[in-house]
Amino acid sequence: MLVLFRFKNFGPFKEEVTLDMRAVKAYKEHQYNLISETTGNSFLKVVSIFGANASGKSNFIDAYAVFQKIARKSFQENNKDKKETFLSKCYNPFMLDVDSASSDTEFEAVYHENNYEYRYGFTYNKEKITSEWLYRINLSTNRQSTILERSEKEFTLGSSVKQTCEKYTDNIDIDVLALSFFSSLKLKNNVFEKLLFCILEFLPLRFDCSQESAAILDLLFDNSFEEDDKGVLLEFLNAIDIGIKDISVEKNEDQNNIYTYHFDKQGNKVRFPLEKESAGTRKAMAVFGLVKLATETGCGLIIDELNNQLHPLLQKYIVDLFYSSNTKAQLIYTTHDTTLLDKQYVRRDQVWFTDKNEYGESTLYSLADYKIRNDKSFTKDYLSGVFDAIPNLKKFDHWRNNDGN
Repeated sequence: MLVLFRFKNFGPFKEEVTLDMRAVKAYKEHQYNLISETTGNSFLKVVSIFGANASGKSNFIDAYAVFQKIARKSFQENNKDKKETFLSKCYNPFMLDVDSASSDTEFEAVYHENNYEYRYGFTYNKEKITSEWLYRINLSTNRQSTILERSEKEFTLGSSVKQTCEKYTDNIDIDVLALSFFSSLKLKNNVFEKLLFCILEFLPLRFDCSQESAAILDLLFDNSFEEDDKGVLLEFLNAIDIGIKDISVEKNEDQNNIYTYHFDKQGNKVRFPLEKESAGTRKAMAVFGLVKLATETGCGLIIDELNNQLHPLLQKYIVDLFYSSNTKAQLIYTTHDTTLLDKQYVRRDQVWFTDKNEYGESTLYSLADYKIRNDKSFTKDYLSGVFDAIPNLKKFDHWRNNDGN
């Protein structure tokens, strides 16, 4: 479960920003929107990020994707491409400032897993890892232990992993994360594998094109797709009322051929290849497959522009699936749609904004940072610019005739 994610000097985010999934204790509304631990801590199941076009919403998704990519692949991809290093491909600093353009990027994330808190982060540039750290807290005793501290000059391992890992430290290149290296080994102490699992169980997704939906649908309808799965999917499709009455999967060695069924005016069942369904229908089915995976396994999703090609009521239906789940599944999504920006659905700590200033610098901040009267409308205040994070529209007269028409 994600507790927080912070980063600095990535894309348009010059200064450090933090997305915090910890619930504000003073807010008592919508307790079903929370994940509660036996330790008394509570965390948000769903967070939405609003903002104008080009304000940094998608860059937030990219930041987690790059953090995840380096953690997973820096050892495997090391020295594979002789023309461009792996780190240089992942290095995307703020370019509108001379110092930032050549400074380190920093990532840090905190997770809770099996009664432990893991705090892990690193700094890097296009040439090397400049620092890396990992601390673990036992949530029952609140005792913190150091697992790893690394700088350009020193490499320190905690007592719990020192005997197992110290003999390998000279083999870790300057452009490789210790996490990536150690998690690839079959070690008796599996703390690095557990941390990597926490990082990878959050899936950053963009749905930029129909190919991405198609790839997810291929996974949904793979060889493990059974009648029970079909029943749940059909129940979902019936709930969103898009007219699909049945689904069949014809499996062969190369691919799965998926068909949907509708009724014509005479009540006859008509079969369609799945690719004939609208992009919105296919995205809805793909998102459902991911939500089903998340809520069943307790993993997380970070989805860019969830509202794209989805009706607002369908977007609410999907978000509500997380609230109705008893697992620790979490959803972070960006959106322009304000349907769910309503106090009858969300808490203030669930709403976040991105905004960009005149110098091209993006910020990330929470609605919880504002003092709001109970009778105020989140949506009305947002659209009127109270929280910023909206387009600064200027008059555009290019198509006007000379007479003003």
